[in-house]
Amino acid sequence: MKIKILGDLFIRHNEIDKNRESIWFLHGFADSGLAYMEVFDSSLSIEFNLYVVDLPGFGVSPVNIDYLSIKEHANLLSEIIKKETENGGKVSIVAHSIGALIGTWICENQPNKINYYFNIEGNLTEADSYFSSKPLNFKTAEDFIKSFEAEIFEYAIKNEQYRRYYSSLRFAVPEEMRNWGITSQEHVKNNKCGFEFKNLNCNKVYIWGDLDTPKETQEFIKVHDIPNKLYREIGHWHMIENSKTLYTDINNIIKNGLEQFV
Repeated sequence: MKIKILGDLFIRHNEIDKNRESIWFLHGFADSGLAYMEVFDSSLSIEFNLYVVDLPGFGVSPVNIDYLSIKEHANLLSEIIKKETENGGKVSIVAHSIGALIGTWICENQPNKINYYFNIEGNLTEADSYFSSKPLNFKTAEDFIKSFEAEIFEYAIKNEQYRRYYSSLRFAVPEEMRNWGITSQEHVKNNKCGFEFKNLNCNKVYIWGDLDTPKETQEFIKVHDIPNKLYREIGHWHMIENSKTLYTDINNIIKNGLEQFV
């Protein structure tokens, strides 16, 4: 694994070969690129350029005062991807949880650039905002983070995925978490984000598990015929709980198409 800084974003990557397709990985609320650590030991690392991003204010990337809202983060990253891969071919996006809003907007910004978009338990309905909406219940970012850290710590005692998440949470800037919560609301109300994902013209698949995906979202997938891949007995962090199968399937989908997996 190597490190580079692009547009003040801390990015983990493998050996870059400009003749290979690139895959960009985006984390969710209060998380960081640590959520994707297993990808560097997967078959994807052999065949693709991997870019695992710490978004502004998360992991070790600083807050960027010129790009404050969650949608502005998508604009920033779109420009970085465009510049980094200007001489390359198609790009695939893997995005998790509310970070999938950013993934969706990148696909909207660069429709001809995207090969596949893998949305891992991203927001399709308002019900998916069970973490990212929590800051709205507190008057200040400081009040929110005290409560949220205590809540996640209790989960982390028994669950590896929450221990990983807690590690990233401790580095996240409280004001940026609150900012994501506030600026994402207009995009999740009335399931707007789900319809945006549905209307994307690129190859796309929604990846979900039956342990944590809200019933409202499961129904949205069914009613709107969303291309999807279900992994049974898997929770929210497929990249940690189910990494080997997930990354093998992503590799096969990019090379062979989605049809055999849905």
